Amino acid sequence: MHIDWWTLALQAINVLILVWILARFFYRPVSAIIEQRRAAAARVLADAAAMRAAAEAEKADIQATRDGFAAERDRLLSAARKEIESERTVMLAQASERMEALRSQNVVLLARERAAMERAVVDRAGELAVQIAQRLLERLPPAAALAAFFDALTEQIAALPVKSRELLAAAAADGTLAVTTANALNEVEQGQCRMAIQTALGREPKISFLADTRLIAGVELSAGALVLKNTWANDLVQILAQLNGDDRQLP
Repeated sequence: MHIDWWTLALQAINVLILVWILARFFYRPVSAIIEQRRAAAARVLADAAAMRAAAEAEKADIQATRDGFAAERDRLLSAARKEIESERTVMLAQASERMEALRSQNVVLLARERAAMERAVVDRAGELAVQIAQRLLERLPPAAALAAFFDALTEQIAALPVKSRELLAAAAADGTLAVTTANALNEVEQGQCRMAIQTALGREPKISFLADTRLIAGVELSAGALVLKNTWANDLVQILAQLNGDDRQLP
């Protein structure tokens, strides 16, 4: 086999020239372009990553804002609920106070109305009692009625304590003893009265005789602060006082 070294050398030179040309005019520009494209792609990726990071940060800010809005809404709702509950409690308390005040007023009004009704009934009973007493008195013989009252007066005087009888005796002696009846007494009736009092006191009394139709019937004996009442008017007053629930015994 014969080798043509000149041809081989020329081909080798051609290959080296081709490699140099490719390296000089093709590889380096292409490499530069590829590097530029890679750098541009890296920048695009970096920009995209930055944009994505910014988007994520903005998303986080939006979420934080939403969370803040939600928290503020919850706070406002909680505050509103507390305020409403407080106002409801105050309104209920005020309503309860008003109801209690109204109830107290109603109780007072009912008590007043009942007292007024009771007073009206008692007043009417008093009027009827006076009318009945007057009609009964008209049917009784005046002399018998006075005798009964004089006897009762004698018993009252006898039942008095010693000091009270002494006060009556002193008034009978100095003429300050007064006897009041519903109708003026005639001389005979005055004599009967003197005899009854003399029997009780043991001495002849000096008496001033008075008349007062308000007594209805009976005898009222007075000696200064000491007063003995044996009259229908006084009896009616005591009965009406008991009807009113007053247990005090009037003198």
